[in-house]
Amino acid sequence: MNSLLISRTGTYLTVQDFGRFRYQHLGISPSGAMDHRILIALESIINHHGNQFLEFAYVGPSLKITQGAIKACVGGDCKIFVQKQNNTQIEHKPYTSINLFEGDELNIHNTIDSVYGYIAFENGLGLKPCLDSYATDTKSQIGSIPRPLQIGDSFHIKEKVRSWDLAFNDEINIEKQLDFKVFAGPQLNFFSDETIQQFASTPYTITSQSDRMGLRLKGEPVISQRSHDILSEGILPGSIQIPSNGQPIVLLRDIPCTGGYPKIALLASDDVSKIAQLPPGSSVTFRF
Repeated sequence: MNSLLISRTGTYLTVQDFGRFRYQHLGISPSGAMDHRILIALESIINHHGNQFLEFAYVGPSLKITQGAIKACVGGDCKIFVQKQNNTQIEHKPYTSINLFEGDELNIHNTIDSVYGYIAFENGLGLKPCLDSYATDTKSQIGSIPRPLQIGDSFHIKEKVRSWDLAFNDEINIEKQLDFKVFAGPQLNFFSDETIQQFASTPYTITSQSDRMGLRLKGEPVISQRSHDILSEGILPGSIQIPSNGQPIVLLRDIPCTGGYPKIALLASDDVSKIAQLPPGSSVTFRF
């Protein structure tokens, strides 16, 4: 048996995967990792991850190996150190496999000019799926562990590491993007041509009220010529809805399953990952 313990949680540490699908009609959010690009990058290093990852925001956790040995890899732009039992400290690069042995402690510092980071483990985390997914949705309290992780939480992995050989990928480039192409939303006709042009030419700032459900933007109000209320309908990650105050909200992974605000535009799926990584204060623009 191989075991690890959460010795420091960092910020908003949860279990995530590529998402929970085919349940939105029952009122269950897709959830899943905010940045799928990093999970795909980690797959090139940790092939047998069991679709079980740890996600953190801004500040990473510390994990102590309490039994056996575990192979891990950290994705995202952050500083990574391993504290050995003899108190020596070894720095590791992101997207490089890390061999961890009993008594070692993996310490991940803050993310750099980004929000989310991830940890993959060979053979996963020994969890059981909930509704065909391991993803945590804290608002609905759904998931293999239906809450943010806490100090003292532990994971037990039965399978042994297949190979201790060093694996890395130095060609990974998780680009930062501030300008996004969007597609017409289902209620585009709620807005005048002048308002649409304004939306597509004005920068908007990501506010600190943003979370896994959505990015709240601040800028020139986008005012509907008809109404800011519609009959509630299904929505997707990447939808940009306009509430009554005219300040856009970009919906992300923990979306509600229906929404009653008009949607002026929709981001491409890959761009949901890109915009989710932008910290508060970032200025973004949209173009049709």
